[in-house]
Amino acid sequence: GGATWTKIEKAAPLYVRGYAQSLNDIAEVVAAGEISKGDAKMFVANAKLLLIMGIANTSHIILAQVQKFMDGVIKTLKTAINASLPVAIL
Repeated sequence: GGATWTKIEKAAPLYVRGYAQSLNDIAEVVAAGEISKGDAKMFVANAKLLLIMGIANTSHIILAQVQKFMDGVIKTLKTAINASLPVAIL
């Protein structure tokens, strides 16, 4: 994965910190009486959705890197197999 893994390693904690900060902010404005508990539940659901989207995005990036790696492995195998056959069939 090269630099991709390093980027994921740096970005992943941001999703969790962002979620935690959102929950803290929501709790503070409820405590201050600026929004109702009902509204807070909606904001909490939105914060959770953003966290899930971040996790899904990270999962997609990982899967894309695994696919790229596997494509390279398959290409190498095909080349080696074709080279060892009297006629390339792959």
